[in-house]
Amino acid sequence: MSTTWIIIISIIAFAVLLCFLLAVANYSYDKFMQSYQELNKRPIRAELGTLDFIGNLNNKYFKNSLQVVQISALAGDAYLKGKIYLSTNSIHQNSLASFTIIAHEIGHAMQDIEGKKLKRLILLRKIGKVLGLIFAPSIIAGLVLLIFGGTLQTVGIALLCCGGGIFLLALFVKLLTISIEKDASKKAVGFLSEILNSEELKLAKKLLRDAKLTYWADFLRILLGWTALSKKSKLFN
Repeated sequence: MSTTWIIIISIIAFAVLLCFLLAVANYSYDKFMQSYQELNKRPIRAELGTLDFIGNLNNKYFKNSLQVVQISALAGDAYLKGKIYLSTNSIHQNSLASFTIIAHEIGHAMQDIEGKKLKRLILLRKIGKVLGLIFAPSIIAGLVLLIFGGTLQTVGIALLCCGGGIFLLALFVKLLTISIEKDASKKAVGFLSEILNSEELKLAKKLLRDAKLTYWADFLRILLGWTALSKKSKLFN
């Protein structure tokens, strides 16, 4: 095969891969919300309320130390420092989506008592948000000094390296987030297997996979920002 054909095939392969990654980056959240809405209309077969489900797990694993805080944001459920923030829909809708989301957040609570990985992620995000404020200025000033700085070109290189380091830290935090979310979903499957039948558990696993894909999408939006073809995302969130 000639060098020309190798180059052409490589360009085509790169273009196809780039299109696939951009599709993941731009449409994963919509796919998750579609799955969420579908399962939100499907009540579980077991006669169990969401608050009873939380109470059982709270008593079994946390000595009733978890607190439930009701919020209004749909799909804005989260866990932080012994508190599970659940939307009104998640609390009062006994749907497969609600139980899956709740189990996932309780998975984060389990991570919190098992080790320090979740705490490290929170700390890195706080540090990253501060460093993120100087990311763009560092890149812009670095480029200006590198091009027009003369004797200040060394400073320009240092500023570009600083910006590059912040960018790499952001990618690391995104990958760490993906790992933590995957582990929380694994724990969620364990909780759900106690109350769901095989068909419901299969659907719950699919929803958790779609949710994990949104975190990969966030990583890809940062990585592919140079294309200007992906949705915008913050470096640290």
